[in-house]
Amino acid sequence: MAIADSGYAVAQDVASACLVFAGECYYDNTLGIPWKEEVLGHRPSPGYIAGKMEAEARKLPVVNQALASVLFDKNTRQTRGVIRITDNDGNESQATL
Repeated sequence: MAIADSGYAVAQDVASACLVFAGECYYDNTLGIPWKEEVLGHRPSPGYIAGKMEAEARKLPVVNQALASVLFDKNTRQTRGVIRITDNDGNESQATL
């Protein structure tokens, strides 16, 4: 079994919380973005998605600050994002989503 250091573990927790559908996170069903209800089949702005991801990251007790940037590539129709996290100990990490 692999054990991650604190910075990587926080980034992994944030990525899990941001990528899961609302209510479907197996270790905490209060986490998750309402992808089905508010994103899929709609045209949310990248800022809207970034705000949702930042809010999800801040729900985690180990996260002090979160700043997300989201880009939409019109050619490939893919959304990509990065969220920078500062934990309660002041360690900085990032998760690519």
